[in-house]
Amino acid sequence: MKQDLFKEAIGGDRYLTVSMYKEELMVHIREYQRTENDRMFPTKKGVSFNKCRWATFTSYLDKIERKVELLKAKHPVDYSQHIGGGYYVTVVKDIKCVNIRRCWRPINLKKEVPTRTGIAFRLGKWDTLLATIEQLHRKFLELKNASPCYASEDPVLIPQRPGN
Repeated sequence: MKQDLFKEAIGGDRYLTVSMYKEELMVHIREYQRTENDRMFPTKKGVSFNKCRWATFTSYLDKIERKVELLKAKHPVDYSQHIGGGYYVTVVKDIKCVNIRRCWRPINLKKEVPTRTGIAFRLGKWDTLLATIEQLHRKFLELKNASPCYASEDPVLIPQRPGN
């Protein structure tokens, strides 16, 4: 059974957690579900990051926050940032949230299509997530100081739909 090294609520039944998986530090932003006897279990709704992808995601937080501030001020926003492994962070004018979602690109399209895999944050909960990330980085300096994926020499591929 996996043991969380860090687990902080970020609103509702959502948590920012850190755990070890196959001797690798993993960060999860995930929704949990309560059982009848009040135990909490992680659901599929969320995202997981290894250190490299976490560093990539957090390297864009200032830019994402500027887009969120524009959105709060009712300015048009259409922002999409690839953070590795087919995951994107999007902030768009019609949807008042920050979306972290896996995408795939059909062969006949030039733009990625979002999947159900991921999680979205309304703007107030996004602020809570940012504050919790600061707590996490105070406890795990190795996550705060990790190198982003784009600093690696390995190419990052955007997954295509199976069978295409």
